[in-house]
Amino acid sequence: MTSQQDALRKRWKAYHRASEAVMLAWLAAGMPSGQLSVLPLPDELRGLRCGAKTRAGTPCKRRDLYASGRCRLHGGLSTGPKRT
Repeated sequence: MTSQQDALRKRWKAYHRASEAVMLAWLAAGMPSGQLSVLPLPDELRGLRCGAKTRAGTPCKRRDLYASGRCRLHGGLSTGPKRT
């Protein structure tokens, strides 16, 4: 992965931390969650791809990312050891 992608992924994580802080402050103030004002997503983060390596060795092309910056296929918890 390039250093540019690393920097974008760090900005993605920082954006999600800031969004979560805004949401928690909003809810702590007793405001209804349906009227939550959200932070706008920066333009350079739009279309950011997962970037993890697939089994075929190519970069993952999914764009539905979690706060971790990875897709649901590459960013989840481990399923455990393959052998016992």
